[in-house]
Amino acid sequence: MSRRRVWSSWPPWAGLLGVVALWMAAAHQVPDSILPDPWVVTLELGGTLHSGDHWANTGVTLRNVVVSFLLSLLGGVALGLWAARSPTLQRALHPIIVLIEAAPHIAWLVLAVLWLGIGVGPPVLVGVSMALPLIYMATSHGIAQIDRGIMDMAHIYQLGWYKRLTHILLPHLALTLAGAASGALSVSWRAVIMAEAFASDAGLGQSLWGSYLYGEVTAVYAQVLWIVLLGLALEYLLIHPGRQLIERRLQHV
Repeated sequence: MSRRRVWSSWPPWAGLLGVVALWMAAAHQVPDSILPDPWVVTLELGGTLHSGDHWANTGVTLRNVVVSFLLSLLGGVALGLWAARSPTLQRALHPIIVLIEAAPHIAWLVLAVLWLGIGVGPPVLVGVSMALPLIYMATSHGIAQIDRGIMDMAHIYQLGWYKRLTHILLPHLALTLAGAASGALSVSWRAVIMAEAFASDAGLGQSLWGSYLYGEVTAVYAQVLWIVLLGLALEYLLIHPGRQLIERRLQHV
């Protein structure tokens, strides 16, 4: 069996086991105040899972992520479709989208706190500022790839805007948007948690930052482990299956 075939036969979680092995080896070389043992962190996380506050913070973060993602998805698709109908509008929107995309997370966070104060608003706004440009760009690019002849035929047969949307635009955009939505959800997840740490009174980000401020090193690693596990769950239980479902349905269209 070739070396390439051996490597390709390894399961996806083999890499995670490698990370844990490296973590265990490194933990024996440095103080616990810098890198605690993964088993100790796992036990800490197990205890945390019995806390009602932990689940409340998890619920707050998931809500913030879902709200920011849905706003980004709806806003990005709507702006992309609107811009597709007007080249002038598209030219006007492009530098604005680039400007939004170019500003770092922390800049949007500071502005969000100035505008909205501490609470739910800043995490959601920061998430939208990071994810909406991805959806808009994907929508604009996807529409540009549609065969012009198809749109001309729709015009000849006088298809209304709703039928063009449901029979031409969305089916052609489905796969492109699925990929963009995957990236947007991932970006929203990271941006929301970062914003919660500094501009929210609840959520996993705030809990993580609080553990750090109180010098609870093991709790910090437990929080990070939980955030990573939730991120993996979103990817492999929601995003990846959703993308595969869209691909299968498009194959039968």
